[in-house]
Amino acid sequence: MSTGGRILPEAQARRAREFVAGRPPVVPARPASTVVLVRDGAAGLEVYVQRRHTSMAFAGGMIAFPGGRVDAADAADAADAEPGGAAAPGWVSTLDPDPDAARAFVRAALRETVEETGVRLGADGLVPWARWITPRFEPRRYDTWFFLAVLPKGQGAADVSGEAAEAWWTRPATVLERADRGELVMLPPTVAVLTELDGFATTAEALTAGAGRQIRTILPGWVDDGRVVRSLVPGDEGYPGDDPGEDQGEDP
Repeated sequence: MSTGGRILPEAQARRAREFVAGRPPVVPARPASTVVLVRDGAAGLEVYVQRRHTSMAFAGGMIAFPGGRVDAADAADAADAEPGGAAAPGWVSTLDPDPDAARAFVRAALRETVEETGVRLGADGLVPWARWITPRFEPRRYDTWFFLAVLPKGQGAADVSGEAAEAWWTRPATVLERADRGELVMLPPTVAVLTELDGFATTAEALTAGAGRQIRTILPGWVDDGRVVRSLVPGDEGYPGDDPGEDQGEDP
């Protein structure tokens, strides 16, 4: 019996079990971008988090970072000019083999940050941090790039879109502890990013760690022990659990 990974919330566990029982077609993962805003607080590095409205179709009621899917305008604009109106950073080409697709990820990150927080960033203010693909059992799936960005001087983050029930700055350890106590619910990528950021005392340390960071696409698997369903990632004992996908863990 596997004891690794993280226990999935009840709603996710139910969908995982229904997927294994029914073997429905796997929904394609749509490209998306998420931006993890950080700043230096009095007690150390802080991160901006949102609690999504419970009525939202994806990750309703959960703690998340600002972000969303790449839309048609992001993809169309990517073919015309570099994101942010300036030469794109060298790392953009690492996001996707297709140059237009790579630039669209960046454009989506910049757009979503403005729309959800009011914070304006440039492409050179983003640091690629992680790439996660939603598990195959979910009816809505995303291929998401997570970017780290330091809050620019003179700007403040706020919920300007109305998509969040609440939003606040917090130490990574604080929100992780609240999740462990059952006060907050998060998806595995959010937990993973917060856990990594908890190891840095300042934004400078985090940015240094992000420079040249080797990023492997993570497609979670899962295992059902009859009591709970655990999310597993490459390296966890038992991965990929009972995920019937044959290409589990391969980069798209």
